[in-house]
Amino acid sequence: MDAYSGYNQIKMHMPDEEKTAFTTDQGLYCYTVMPFGLKNAGATYQRLVNKMFARQIGRNMEVYVDDMLTKSVTADRHADDLRETFDVLVKYGMKLNPAKCVFGVPSGRFLGYQVNQRGIEVNPEKIQALARMVSPKTLKDVQKLTGCLASLSRFIAKSTDRCLPFFKALKKGKGIEWNEDCEKAFQALKDYLGRAPLLSKPETAEILYMYLSVSEAATSSVLVRQEDGIQKPVYYTSKALLPAETRYSPTEKMALALITAARKLRPYFQAHRIRVYTNCPLKLILQKPEVSGRLTKWAIELSEFDVEYLPRTAIKAQAVADFVAEFTEPSIEVARMMVEQNKKIFKWQLRVDGSSNTHGSWAGIVLTTPEGDSVECALRFDFKATNNQAEYEALIAGLKISTILGADEVEIFSDSQVVVNQVLDEYQAREESMITYLELARELLERFKEYRIVHVPREENEKADALAKLASATINIWPNNISMIRLLQSSIVKTKEVGAVFGERDSWITPIKEYLVNDILPSDPLEARRLKYRATRYSVLNGELYKRGYSRALQRCVGPEEAEGILRSIHSGNCGNHAGGASLAHKTLRQGFYWPTLFADSKRVAARCEACQKIANNIRQPPELLQSITSPWPFAMWGIDLIGPMPTATGGAKHAIVAVDYFTKWVEAEPLVHITEANTISFVKKNILYRFGIPNTIITDNGTQFDGRKFRELCDKYGINNYYASPAHPQTNGQTEAVNKIIKHNLKAKLATKKGSWADKLPQVLWAYRTMERGSTGETPYSMAYGAEAVIPVETSFSSPRVLKLNIPRCV
Repeated sequence: MDAYSGYNQIKMHMPDEEKTAFTTDQGLYCYTVMPFGLKNAGATYQRLVNKMFARQIGRNMEVYVDDMLTKSVTADRHADDLRETFDVLVKYGMKLNPAKCVFGVPSGRFLGYQVNQRGIEVNPEKIQALARMVSPKTLKDVQKLTGCLASLSRFIAKSTDRCLPFFKALKKGKGIEWNEDCEKAFQALKDYLGRAPLLSKPETAEILYMYLSVSEAATSSVLVRQEDGIQKPVYYTSKALLPAETRYSPTEKMALALITAARKLRPYFQAHRIRVYTNCPLKLILQKPEVSGRLTKWAIELSEFDVEYLPRTAIKAQAVADFVAEFTEPSIEVARMMVEQNKKIFKWQLRVDGSSNTHGSWAGIVLTTPEGDSVECALRFDFKATNNQAEYEALIAGLKISTILGADEVEIFSDSQVVVNQVLDEYQAREESMITYLELARELLERFKEYRIVHVPREENEKADALAKLASATINIWPNNISMIRLLQSSIVKTKEVGAVFGERDSWITPIKEYLVNDILPSDPLEARRLKYRATRYSVLNGELYKRGYSRALQRCVGPEEAEGILRSIHSGNCGNHAGGASLAHKTLRQGFYWPTLFADSKRVAARCEACQKIANNIRQPPELLQSITSPWPFAMWGIDLIGPMPTATGGAKHAIVAVDYFTKWVEAEPLVHITEANTISFVKKNILYRFGIPNTIITDNGTQFDGRKFRELCDKYGINNYYASPAHPQTNGQTEAVNKIIKHNLKAKLATKKGSWADKLPQVLWAYRTMERGSTGETPYSMAYGAEAVIPVETSFSSPRVLKLNIPRCV
């Protein structure tokens, strides 16, 4: 929740009102409410809300200045928590800004972080900004990068070590040398933040655990909590060592890491008992009376906290295991290398990954043979499965495939910590289904002479993970080197495996095909008559059923499974513009697909689209008679207008310039950083003159970028009539205004919360607009311009007739 002009809801102390005086041309005025800009305004407001919500803060509410968050453990309790909050607001008369309030959501953004029941996540906009960032070339670019990473440091393990090449580049003076080390570190950070760990929130008074790490250049720490035997990170810290600190002994560096963490995470140290896991004798050193001055100082500073020192035990979280790497003595390193060299090398390697969410369950399998060949399989489940069950299904399917191919020893890699540890007897399976899965997995493992199962991080299991994601995609055309396996039921019942041939669930298609191909009719005479009548509008080509039309090309008949994917691809895919039900159905027909319930299904998909519901136009005024402007031929008359200001996009763009042809309704647009006459001229040349030829007329508003001397000279040079819309009367350039509204509407639907990426999504929006039928012409702008429809993604994913390159004379 957000307060409405929160500062202005606090009355000024009357004797202090004159201190806020300001001069205008109408006289001298002063504020009667607290204005923005006063030095102590923020502290005053924070003190107010702390007093108002003193009984709720920390229990079911968090408040920072005018940002208020009401939280509930369960959805059932949320209404009561909101009622308690509203009672306080009513009591003190505080008003909220409804445009900035959201209620009853499972997650939300608070203080720049994404907060939900699972924990704290990185702000997706920051991740996207970093992912889009190109390699720095100047000192300012490097400073911008390090500043961005500083705001994400609590999510980055050993952030200083990861950013060390950037710091070295900054130390070299005004000019920087972006070398190979910098580029590797930059790409590694992008990969890491793409899978940044989820931070957990500690419960009141629970015990927290800390791991420390030191390197030649930095000290690092991670604070974790334990839940159900699994350690979850709470906060990562890191600090670069000063030149004098690099000469500390390893033990002093470990103590420095601890004191740095205690200073950084002071609220956690004050509210919780901290258990420090380390193999370094920190307790003994800090409590020795003869220690050096700085160790004595640190020991005194740490004495106010409840800190325990324990030897390191088994680490129960990969995010923590990847972090922990204390200083290693050479003898230990040599021993580790000897162990690695003595490890048995298995000829067969199996990598598995399973995943599950509310939409379904999938798995990926990669089996590498002794010759180095790979067998890649993607699994779809026709039954509900939890994430752990999906991981077991992937493992079991992989073991069966390995057995069929004759593997006698295999090394298995899985990123499921639960499955691996249950197989190794380190974790206990308690649920009945998990016990059954475990027994089946062990039964299959006993068929091998030798095996080893290893837990690996997700980034080391990328190929299997990618296959699992591929299985979740709504496509029916698979690469030749990948097999698609469908599991009709769970392995612990009786597993049926069906290959990549999709079952024919298309009940409405089957009778028509049987009649056209085999002349088979239903036994009921009435049904047989109806079928004969219907079949006259269909043909069978190369085993596929197609519907014939009078004004359209052949349309491939599809069943319910493909129909859902087709509609979603056209509605909200890369070429989708979140069209309404009727428009969605017409576009589906235009792209070559048909089924009897197309229009009803289209309305249902559009009605259930969350993005459409959020941005839908609430039109209350009745439509007026259209005052159209006619164009004599394609690209003869163009309307040009500007959109903005908009959220700052990549490269600093805040506006967009839009041009629409009045004949074909073709649209050109591109983002602009600055609205200048030069940019406008460049857009007209590049997107109109050099692409579609010289128009007869250009209609614009009266902005200086269109009414300048150079723009007029351009029009005079090419013989273009330059007309201007009437001031304060945008209807005179209504075609462009209508297109602007559609573009902004579609951008909102595609962007959701990532508003800064509108410039990247603009080409997709234009593509969707050009391939959608326009009511004024009954055709798409693309077909009006080129005489044929564009091939869009749904046609390649679901095999439209023209993609299949049909031979029409072969019709049955």
